[in-house]
Amino acid sequence: MNLRALIFGTTILLLLGQSPAFSQLRRPGFVTVEREDRTKSRLNREEGAIYLDGMVTNEVKVRIDKTAPAYSNLTGDRWLGNLFDKQNAVLLAVSDRAYRVRGKAKQGQIAGWVSKAAVSGLPADFEKKLKEFHERYVIVEKLIENKQVALGMTVEEVIASIGPPDKRSSKITQTGRTDTLEFISYERVPQTTVVYDSFGRAFPSTQYVEVESGRVVIEFANDAVSSISESEGLEMGEAGGYRIVPPPIFLF
Repeated sequence: MNLRALIFGTTILLLLGQSPAFSQLRRPGFVTVEREDRTKSRLNREEGAIYLDGMVTNEVKVRIDKTAPAYSNLTGDRWLGNLFDKQNAVLLAVSDRAYRVRGKAKQGQIAGWVSKAAVSGLPADFEKKLKEFHERYVIVEKLIENKQVALGMTVEEVIASIGPPDKRSSKITQTGRTDTLEFISYERVPQTTVVYDSFGRAFPSTQYVEVESGRVVIEFANDAVSSISESEGLEMGEAGGYRIVPPPIFLF
């Protein structure tokens, strides 16, 4: 790194209120994960519709069986164009009356609401599972926002909520596999000792050491939290105890 780049990086850190040394430190214990707020979107969302953006990892592919007029909203106030028939498209949102899809029209790629009768390729119970998936998603997102853990959460959801573990282990038995994550928090405690200078004069010297202040042990069975144990000083659940969320739901 050249001198100019170093000075520039240091200046940026100081403007952000961080020292260069601070930016390189990793304190033990819980790690704060900066996460995108999925509840906010530039898209005007239709009330009662379920949007897949940010909720599912992979795109949901569908088939457009016949030419389908696409509209900007569920009331059909603005026509966007006609989606070509016999093409693959991407499902973006689901309402009781229509699907929001992205596909090809005469003017290019468009995204709009189309009749469900024009769309195929989804399992018969897809909408029922999607509603259950969405209900669980809302619950888990709130827990993650509050940095809490609940029975039934997956490994990925727990890490998204309270950060990567300090220790991780697995155990395989006749009944299956159990994964365990341990999270440790620390606090800085002053320790004062008597030291002597070169002239033999005694004076107190205080140093700060990091000691464990709390520990949470989370066990997983079938990729879902099955038990949580915590030491005094840590509160990973809600007031009054831990809640239980539905087990993971798979759309396909």
